[in-house]
Parts: sequence; C-alpha cells; structure tokens
Amino acid sequence: MTELDSTQAEPVAPTYTTESPRGRGEGGSDDIIPFQRPAPARLTDLTDELAAIEASRIFSNFGPVNTRFEREITAEMFGGAGHCTTMCNATIGLLLVLRQAIEGMPAARRYALMPSFTFAATAHAALAVGLTPLLSDIDPETWLACPDSEARLLQRFGEQVAVIVGCTTFGNPIDLARYRTLAATHGAALVVDAAAALGSTDLDGRQFGCGAREPIVFSLHVTKPFATLEGSVIYADDPERIAELRAMANFGFEAPRSASIAGLNAKLSEVNALMALAKLRGFAAVVEHRYARELEYRALLPDFGWQRMRSLRNAPTFGAALVPPSKAHARDDIRQAMLREGVQTGAYFDPHLIRQPYFAQRCEADDLPVCDDVARRMISLPMFDTLSAVQVERVANVLRAAAR
Repeated sequence: MTELDSTQAEPVAPTYTTESPRGRGEGGSDDIIPFQRPAPARLTDLTDELAAIEASRIFSNFGPVNTRFEREITAEMFGGAGHCTTMCNATIGLLLVLRQAIEGMPAARRYALMPSFTFAATAHAALAVGLTPLLSDIDPETWLACPDSEARLLQRFGEQVAVIVGCTTFGNPIDLARYRTLAATHGAALVVDAAAALGSTDLDGRQFGCGAREPIVFSLHVTKPFATLEGSVIYADDPERIAELRAMANFGFEAPRSASIAGLNAKLSEVNALMALAKLRGFAAVVEHRYARELEYRALLPDFGWQRMRSLRNAPTFGAALVPPSKAHARDDIRQAMLREGVQTGAYFDPHLIRQPYFAQRCEADDLPVCDDVARRMISLPMFDTLSAVQVERVANVLRAAAR
C-alpha cells in the first residue's frame, strides 16, 4: 500500500478571470487566454420561456420543462434507447446511485473501488453513503483505472467491496464489458462516474453508455462542455432503476407524500432544465469545436504527453498535456511563466485523491506510481466554446517557450 502524503500543488490562477498582467478580452496577442470561459445558455435569450415558467407556477418537482429535457436528451444523445432522470448536481446524483447500489448489501461490504486520479466528488459521494474509497493506480496511456492495480486491491479486499465505480477520466470511455465481468466476479455493484463524458462517443459512434443498464452519471456543471448553471443527468436502459432514482431524488416518495425508500431533495429546477434544453440544441457544434481544438493542441505539441482516448470523438473540458519527464520538477515554474505571458492553466488532478489530506486519512490505496507521475507532470490547457485556432497556436507557442 502506498505511503500517505498530503502534499498539494499551489494554484496558479483563478479559473474564470479575464484579467491579465497584459490586458483584457479575447482579441489580440496581448490579451489573456483564460483557462475556461463558461458558456451556459443566455438567460436573456430565453425570456419568453422564462415567462412561461413564471406563468405556469411550476418551478421544480420534475416539472414539464424538466420532463421535456429528459425526453429530448434521451432521444438526441442516446438515440431514444434507455431512460434519463435529472438531478440537482452530479455529486448528489452519484451519491444516490451509490445508495441505491448498496441497498440490501451486508455491512461487511464497505469499500468502493475507484481510481485515485479522479475528482474529489467521487470519493466524497462514497464516504457520504458509508463506503470507504479503495484507490487504484491508473494506466499510463489512457489514464483510466489500471486493471492490474484493481486486481491487487480486489484480491485483498474482494469480499468487502460493495461497489466498483468506473470513472471516465476526462471523458475517456471505459470498457463497460470488462467492468461488468469484474463486478459479477466479485459480487459487487457497478456504477459509472461519467461526469465529463457527455459528447464522448464509443468507437461505434454512439454516445458512451448508450444501452447500458448500469446507472451512468453525467455532469451539467457550468464548467463542463454541456454547461448549465448546475445539474446532472443519470442514464440507464432500465426504467425501474431510473424510476427509483427519481423517487429517491424526491425524498423517497414512491407514492405521494409517503417515503418508502431512502431519499433526499435532489430535484433540478425548471430554470436549470430550460438552460439544459437550450444547451442541448447546440451541443453537437460544441463537441465538434472542442474536439477540433484538442486535435490542434496535440499536433502542435508532439513532445508532450497526451491521453490515449478510447473514443471516436469527445468534448474535452480542457487540453490535458504532460510535460516531458525531464521537466516534471519545473511544471509549476512553467505554469507561472505561461501566466506572465497571459495564458491561464490548470493542473487536474494534482493532487490526486490520496495526496489530499482529508482522503489520505479515510481511504485505502494501492501503490500509485503512475498517478503520482501523471499528476506532477500535468498542465491543463485552455478550452472553451469560443477558443480559436489562433489562440490554440499561441498557447502552444507559450508552452514550448516556457518549457525550454
């Protein structure tokens, strides 16, 4: 098992600012290029629809706008196969999915297997339902959970593992068939944290997860390519499971005002559902744009490390590059140099879960050399819906110069 370490990387710049030592705006070379520029639907373009919500006096509780969004995203993203329900956010959605998965399991099954290289929400959701995260290493090419590391943890904790959480790191599809076999072999449930995977297609061209009976949790957070103010959609080709999750999101009411199962308030408001509907209308263009910018980054920065994707196409939240191993010690200096040149960056996920103090005290982990290596070399590059090819070239030039 790995030694626990609470070392954290220092943040370099705020995520959303448009301020810079070199000026403001999106225009010329002297302007800041922000790490992200969230682009949810404009409320000022939705005044008629907002007035209709006001007139209806229905603002929440799986109202008509929310129902329409669930129906349309199922049709457009999943070809009409399966069912969707919304949640107020993806963390609460994952929490409810985990709670549903462990219902009726013996208390001895108290672990949730997941990679350490993922966002804090995954571990928080597991801990919130009484599970202990069991953290695996990742594959050095796909940055998905390493099968050998998972196998070591399952050999040691197998009969105590309640849930295997498949994580689609940066929207990279996981092998659902392999995970189904793994879960069945060890008597565990399977759920999928696919927060950044809306717009990621499997190699057959279908949206990742299409046809899966396991619940798959997608994020609609404002920083995601499918940006609303806040929200989540859970997909499964299992109407009973989705119906139960919907009831769990409404205080466990399977009959009016009568709780019969575990629940809390996780409903999406009608205003957020309206914004999701509006984002859905133009989402195909968002995917194409972001995917094109990602390919440009990769072509311009061949000496940097890149994730091997298992998708035909994806909608990246940011450009995820690794500095060469010889430059790992200088990663933070490189980011600071880029900021001085007006380019904001991130470093996701550094620190990864076991290197964060809260999780270091509460999780079990395998040895994690690849997680450590990828995290310390990561530079997350700007990505947003209006990022231009000229801006991508500038980011690449600034990065190359800073890394010399």
